[in-house]
Amino acid sequence: MRNIIWILFVAVLTSCQDVTIGFLNIEKAGYEIDSLEVKVVLDNAVPEIIPNPEYEEYIDMGFDPESCIEMGIYPTLEIGGGEDYTRDKYNIPWTSTPIEGVDGTAPIYVSIKSVTSNDGDAGKLKAVLTVKGDGMLNVSCHHDIPVGRYVISLTFSNEGYSKDVDNCFTIIVK
Repeated sequence: MRNIIWILFVAVLTSCQDVTIGFLNIEKAGYEIDSLEVKVVLDNAVPEIIPNPEYEEYIDMGFDPESCIEMGIYPTLEIGGGEDYTRDKYNIPWTSTPIEGVDGTAPIYVSIKSVTSNDGDAGKLKAVLTVKGDGMLNVSCHHDIPVGRYVISLTFSNEGYSKDVDNCFTIIVK
């Protein structure tokens, strides 16, 4: 009986180890759209502002201006203009889609592991590049990044784990 107790005691002591909490799986991590084109020079031509005929109709029918605006009918329309006019006006960053296929115990943190380029300045891109918790990459609307192709690698980590997703996204500066 004494031998059985000693065997159980030794078995319990040897089986107690530090077990890492949670998990982190990035085997299927990737972007559905794995590249982003970023412009150096924006097409920010100002659109022509004209009266909105629909707004005028509603005013003629007796609606007050506040009601029209609540319905999304505004007094003027913007016609034409450059394709980057709104981005320039409101300083909207260039943004990727979120990364897919990352699974693990929350919270999962993401950081930029590296930015590489054969024909650009990776340091300048890294200075204006940010990544959100879902892996969404953002590049400032106004920047001084040289033209080129840049390849991004990310690091995902949580309590007890840290794994890299290498060469997962490409930013093309034109």
